[in-house]
Amino acid sequence: MVFNTMFIPRPRVNSVTLYHSILLSRRLFTERNVMHTAANPTSFLKMAIFDMDNTLLHRSFIHTAAAQLGFTEQLQHIISECHPDVVRTQMIAQLLKGRTQEELVAVVQSIPVVEDAAAVVASLIERGYVCGIISDSYTCITNHVKEKLGMHFSCANVLSFEEGKATGVVSIPANFLRVDDSGCMHDYCKCNMMHHMRSHYAISLENTLAIGDGVNDICMIRQAGTGIAFNATHAKVNEVADHIVDERSFMPVLGLA
Repeated sequence: MVFNTMFIPRPRVNSVTLYHSILLSRRLFTERNVMHTAANPTSFLKMAIFDMDNTLLHRSFIHTAAAQLGFTEQLQHIISECHPDVVRTQMIAQLLKGRTQEELVAVVQSIPVVEDAAAVVASLIERGYVCGIISDSYTCITNHVKEKLGMHFSCANVLSFEEGKATGVVSIPANFLRVDDSGCMHDYCKCNMMHHMRSHYAISLENTLAIGDGVNDICMIRQAGTGIAFNATHAKVNEVADHIVDERSFMPVLGLA
C-alpha cells in the first residue's frame, strides 16, 4: 500500500487491531505464501528481496488502480490523514471492494516492468540466490509479478474475494508485524517479513540483499547484508543504503551480488 513521505516514528497501533489482524492472517499466510516457496529451502546460498511498486514495476499498483478505476481522490484523502499503517492498509483495501481479480490483474499488466528484471533474476538464481518480492500490496498482484519474473516467493497482504469480487477486507500476514526481537519499532514493517523469509530458507543476514525505493523499504534496506536504493523516491533511502542505483536497470545489482 502507500506510506507517508516523511520518515518519522509511526504511531502505535491499537493492540486489539493488531490481535485481530494476526488471527485473520496467520492461516492465510501459511497457505498462500510459504507453501508457494521452493520445495528445498536449504538448496540456496543467498537471498535477493525486491520491492514491487516503483522498483520492479515502473509505477505503484495502487496509484495506477486509483487512476484507472476512479478512486484517486479517496486514496489521497486516506493517505493525507496519516493513519497508522495497519489502519491505512485496511482503509485502502475498502476502495477495491466489488472489483474482480481480473480487473486488478489488468491494472498491474498495464504497468511496465523494468526491462531487464527477468534477466537479472535469472542470473541471480544461477548464482545460488533465492529471489522474491516483499510488498505492502496484495498477493493477487505480487504473485502475478513473481510468476512473470520467475521468482521463488512473494509476500504481501491478502485481499479477500467472495464470488469473484473483492470484499474490501484485507488480512495482514503476521510476519509483517513487530515482535519482541524485531529490528525496528514499527508495528508493521517489511524487515520483519525479510527476517522470516531468510529464516525459512536458512539464509544468513550477511547473505541477504534487499532492493527498494521508498520510505517503507528503509528498515529492510538498512538491516540487509547488502541494501540497495533503487531510484529512491526519498532521500533517506539513499542515506541508509550500502549502494545506490539511479538508473532504471537492475544490471548494476549483478556487480554487487
